[in-house]
Amino acid sequence: MSQSVYELIALAARYVFAGLMLLIVARAWRITIVDSRRAATLRRMSPQTGLSGELVVLEGDEKARRGMRYPVIREGMIGTSRRADIRIRHSSVRRRHAYFQLAEEGLRIRTHAGAPMRDAAGRPVKALTLPDGGEFILGQVRLLLVLAETPEPAARPRREFRDRREPEGGDYPDPDDLFREQPVLRHVVEPEDEQDFFDV
Repeated sequence: MSQSVYELIALAARYVFAGLMLLIVARAWRITIVDSRRAATLRRMSPQTGLSGELVVLEGDEKARRGMRYPVIREGMIGTSRRADIRIRHSSVRRRHAYFQLAEEGLRIRTHAGAPMRDAAGRPVKALTLPDGGEFILGQVRLLLVLAETPEPAARPRREFRDRREPEGGDYPDPDDLFREQPVLRHVVEPEDEQDFFDV
């Protein structure tokens, strides 16, 4: 093989590999954009798809700043991964940090693989149940839970009512019979008081 042919093949291979790299980067960028739009669409649709409340950042920095709000569905995962149901982009939060589920007493949260989590007082915990207005610290981000729907109280026992159905065949009692059944009160005048009674 001559030197010129070898140089042409090497140059062509260089352009082929460069084109492949550009194609990989372009496809990765496209997937990221599509996933971001899909996540934004799901967040907009969340009130119609089982939104339970939101997590509000009380203390944070980087991309999880104070005042940011994350919608909370009935169950899912918290982390930095694009597949996380609550995506908190912070260096102290892992890709899969914790799992949550809505229960009658509040939002149950448990960590994944020993990820750091603390309660409102700063004590390390592996699992906790947050009521409406409860606080906890995930990594270095302090969050407040605001529930959109409060748990329903226990159902009261149903009262039993008497059967008020109308009699069959339209047989209603005669009103005159009702009055006859009631005792009639009469004034009885004693003989000795009869004269005084008429004198009045």
